[in-house]
Amino acid sequence: MSNPEVVQVIQRQINNGQYSEAVDSINIVCSQPGGKLPEAFGVQLFPTLVNAEEDYIARCCKALEKLLEFTPVEVIIGQMEVQLKQGFDHPSPLVKKLCLKQLHRAVKDRRNLKLIGEVGIMKHAILLLEDEDSSVVKECNKILVTLASYDEGVIILYSDQGVKLLKEVMRKSDTIRYRVFDIIIDSILISDQAFEFASAAGFLPKILEDLESSDVLLQLTALENVSRLSDSPTAYTQLRNLGIFKGVGAWLGSTDSAQSPNASYTVPSVIKLFAKLSQKHNVDIKQFCEEAPQYFPAVCSLLESNDISIKYACVDVLTLLNARVDGKQVVLSAPCAARAVHVLSNLAIRGVDDIKDRALVALAHIFSSPEVYIPDFETKTATWFAQCHNVLVKDTLQVLSLPSPPRQCAAASLLSNLAVHKYGIEAITRVPGWCERLVDRRYCSDSEAQAQRFSLILAIKRSPVIEEHADREIINKLTKYINEGAHYRETAPTAVLEL
Repeated sequence: MSNPEVVQVIQRQINNGQYSEAVDSINIVCSQPGGKLPEAFGVQLFPTLVNAEEDYIARCCKALEKLLEFTPVEVIIGQMEVQLKQGFDHPSPLVKKLCLKQLHRAVKDRRNLKLIGEVGIMKHAILLLEDEDSSVVKECNKILVTLASYDEGVIILYSDQGVKLLKEVMRKSDTIRYRVFDIIIDSILISDQAFEFASAAGFLPKILEDLESSDVLLQLTALENVSRLSDSPTAYTQLRNLGIFKGVGAWLGSTDSAQSPNASYTVPSVIKLFAKLSQKHNVDIKQFCEEAPQYFPAVCSLLESNDISIKYACVDVLTLLNARVDGKQVVLSAPCAARAVHVLSNLAIRGVDDIKDRALVALAHIFSSPEVYIPDFETKTATWFAQCHNVLVKDTLQVLSLPSPPRQCAAASLLSNLAVHKYGIEAITRVPGWCERLVDRRYCSDSEAQAQRFSLILAIKRSPVIEEHADREIINKLTKYINEGAHYRETAPTAVLEL
């Protein structure tokens, strides 16, 4: 506690109506190590915020926050309930945030549930979702999501009163409606119990209804919400059962999707949703594609879109799918895959820089051997490879000499995965000067690129058919490179000066 004389001075300033001076004194004292003052000052200063100027409000809120920092929550709520409720209606965002922060302190401890009910904490947090100030809304979000982080809090959030308030504020505008959706989705991602309550209250159909909106912003937001909901295994299963993914996939596969004036925005979002699901290990991607059969053919078709954002999204989906065994099975069984591989090979050769890198990575995943045996994998990939651009391997080898480590890594990865297959070794060794280009260390100074190139040379050397396609001199060069290691540096010869 600070010096009693200092406390007396501040109390005298308050008694004399010198509130500005008292606030400055409190800020000075509390900014010093160990500076602590009686919380009673807070009770006395709160009423001075009414009709105050913005400068005073800012300084007073700073002082009040410091006074309340070490004050127990039960004391704040028990002795300052009136002040807190007045603060929620104050026109200044600073005052609202000050009060909301105290309520957030309360909800973080489930032992305060009785106090929460007495102050009507949830009511204020929900009603202030209408506020124009985003920082105030952020504090409300923190309170309600924290409340949903434990079972008793979920029950309070989705009580009859809570659901009624949430639905009332949702009607005010699309902006507020999506603020409510954010809180509901956040709560669902925390617990399955919240999902059950939200579904019973009818929130799920409301979250999904804008998928068919003519407003592109609402449609994109709805797609983002579907994507977020899919992070919950329970919600994902329910969305799948409702046919949401099937419906979105059907739209993606229709002519309407490509011809829509908003295709540049909506189509990539749908494809990215598919890509996200391709990454999730709790999603059986093979079953998913069987239930929404339009997805993958649409991705292959849209790979040839003139819209670069759509093209990027499609390439990334092919990469993600082929990183999984069940994804590879989907690709292998699709008639459109052969054309997709051909298009990728063209992009890897003729595409702009960024798409070229992505295409190389996608092809590397496509030709990578699966972790488990997949029938026809070798046969089909050999057929696809034969249909690739006839200079793919030659161009990819040339990339190894470019001053771009990321592209060198992508090229080396593709060649490494091709070298596992007989058709890959045959293609690599047909390129004139292939070995000299591989063992030339001058253009490979990046550590990761060096490691990738080393893996490539190792894969070629270990191929059971390499000796059928390379003479002893080449084999010796590869062996020498491997023995020297990935990061070997040749030392320049030292010149001797004769005196």
